[in-house]
This record gives sequence, C-alpha cells and structure tokens, in this order.
Amino acid sequence: MDVVIEGEDEALILLSSLPNEGYEIFVLTLINERISLSYNEVTTALVNLELRRKDNESSFSDTSVEVLAARESSPNRRRENHHRSN
Repeated sequence: MDVVIEGEDEALILLSSLPNEGYEIFVLTLINERISLSYNEVTTALVNLELRRKDNESSFSDTSVEVLAARESSPNRRRENHHRSN
C-alpha cells in the first residue's frame, strides 16, 4: 500500500491511538474549539505533557524523601529511639 497519511489525519490517528486512561482530558483539551490540528502541534503537546508528568513525579519523590528525612531526625523521634534503647 502506498498510502501517505498527512496533516490533520495523521494528528487524529495519533490522538486516537492514545490510551483513554491518563490522556482523555488531554485529548479533549487539545481538540476543544479547534478547526484543525497539525501533527507537530499534537506531538509538541504530548512531549510537554510527559515532561510535566515526569517533573511532578520527581518533585513528589523528592518531597517524600525530605519528609522521611525530617521525620527521622525530629526531636520526638530521637526521644522515642532513646527510650527504646534504655
């Protein structure tokens, strides 16, 4: 088959191939009130979405480590450990 898919068809195929879970709101937001879509717009938006997700995951992970470290070094925690060792 020598079929070339270009432009808006290519963008729509890409959007329809995304899993519903996690991308449904993204797709609805992207196509809302648009007359046309380009493949480059869709791929750029997807890359930006993934970068934001990874940044959020990284921030969450860093915050969890900070909370755990703060919890371990809290004065109450030190007293608890001191009483346990005695």
